[in-house]
Amino acid sequence: MTNVVEAAIAESLNSPHSKYETIEQIKDAAATLHQTHACTLCILRFLQIAHGPVYQDQDTQLYEQLGLSEQPAEPCPVCLGILSNDVARQIAEKYTAQEFDAQQVTLGIEVPKSIYVRHRSMQIFCSTNIALTSIQDVVDVKDTLKYMVAQQLANHSVTVVAECDTQIDIAFAHPESAPDCQFLVDRANSATASRVAIITKLTACTDAELTAHFTCPPPPITTRANISVSTKRASIFVGGRYLKLERNISQTPFIVEGRRVTEHSVSEIIGAPLQQLTKCDSYNMVGSGREDADVRMLGDGRPFYIECINPRRIRTLDADICEIERTLSTTNSPVQARRLQVIRAQDTAIIKEGEENKTKHYCALVWFAHKLSQEKLAEINELGKHDIVLEQKTPVRVLHRRAPLTRPRKLLALAIEHIEGCFYRVRIESEAGTYIKEFVHGDLGRTVPSLAGLADTPADIFELDVECVSLDFPPAV
Repeated sequence: MTNVVEAAIAESLNSPHSKYETIEQIKDAAATLHQTHACTLCILRFLQIAHGPVYQDQDTQLYEQLGLSEQPAEPCPVCLGILSNDVARQIAEKYTAQEFDAQQVTLGIEVPKSIYVRHRSMQIFCSTNIALTSIQDVVDVKDTLKYMVAQQLANHSVTVVAECDTQIDIAFAHPESAPDCQFLVDRANSATASRVAIITKLTACTDAELTAHFTCPPPPITTRANISVSTKRASIFVGGRYLKLERNISQTPFIVEGRRVTEHSVSEIIGAPLQQLTKCDSYNMVGSGREDADVRMLGDGRPFYIECINPRRIRTLDADICEIERTLSTTNSPVQARRLQVIRAQDTAIIKEGEENKTKHYCALVWFAHKLSQEKLAEINELGKHDIVLEQKTPVRVLHRRAPLTRPRKLLALAIEHIEGCFYRVRIESEAGTYIKEFVHGDLGRTVPSLAGLADTPADIFELDVECVSLDFPPAV
């Protein structure tokens, strides 16, 4: 430690901006700062000693080198006890306890507003009591904490960088010193003042105005600042296609007035193992459209992606994601996944863009009130070889959640074949957004034309399957 202190002092003396010429001058200035009950690191900051190993230890040797007595027992009135290696260590431990696998992080630090008032107070004190080159050259409290936290995180193989997808948010609160800012709040003519407003008003204050409301140096405190540490990481996105092999499964949890309507959902069957794998806080599924709960999704499946929010694990995910796909298959899950893969955020745009451009193929089991003649079947099949434009009013069953509009929709193909009795197999290709059930039965005349109208007899749909969603997603890997 002795060599570290000597090196830091020597570097300060050699600085072209330093007003100190001898070690004795630095010791005299340190003694003056020590009288304010400032902590070691705040003394170093106001001596304008640059960040380095000297900031990593606070022991008796540092005091001895500077010719000071032991550090005061009470918290530092300048930094409110924030600049402590114990605090930096605590932050690093709180981060590692969250089990993020990020090797690089950024730091976001929020300090109590009162620190700005106390910092300015200390600057005024220094300008009249020690040789301070410029109050702007004082080492910033947040920059100091960032340096200290970075050293602690390095012990866990984590590097602090200026910008990346993972940020540790460190917030301090200090109720005891909160009244320090009241005179600035009063100047702002507001019941409360934002951090920016406080700094703006403080900058506009002259030294005389500040000392009229606040003591210089800052008054002592009895409590340290409280600390909270949280981490936020950019979402990751997993894309794929899902098959729904059974009915009565909704795409997302189907809950009405607090009660589940369906026991299972696609998003939970695929999302739950993804959440367990990535250790994300939550997840959100977005499909390229959605089928009703009683409709199966067959063929190559429906394109979808799942956003994993604040994931703790993102490295080496590909193999484990493939294992989720295999597990769903080998356990005969009613929901299957195909082509699961991590995708880029920008790749998700095609899901939204494709809502109006994709086409879908359906297969329906339809009952007619009367058996159709061969002539009528031939007539409908011939009509189905050409585009059929529908005028669809918002269906009665969704009027409670959709605007009452009339939407033109196009059928690109329609084919019907007899099975037995009054039951028929109907295959339909339509553009996105077409209400197939309503096309079959007419929805009380709200869809024109309808299959019932074309057949000149009431019709209803017993079963419906989606057999193809023609959207090229997810991207090839």
